[in-house]
Amino acid sequence: MRRLQFVGRAKAFWFTLPEIRELLALSHQAEEDMATLKATDLQKLADVDARIPELSRIRQGLRALVNACPGHGTMTSCPIFNALIEESA
Repeated sequence: MRRLQFVGRAKAFWFTLPEIRELLALSHQAEEDMATLKATDLQKLADVDARIPELSRIRQGLRALVNACPGHGTMTSCPIFNALIEESA
């Protein structure tokens, strides 16, 4: 049960499955120095920081699409659908 909680919490911090495996391996070395674990977490923090501008652009784009969509009518007239099928999107 603790292992599942560990995995769930790590996923909540956007650790990938390979990264979680690495973290679990480190957890079995409880007597070792924590420097490796901190370095892993610092790298994840840097990755998350780097994604914030990208996520902001995605949010703005999705917000514009949602605001442009009337929410009724055919799919072919839906701005969301059309933006997703355009080659230049």
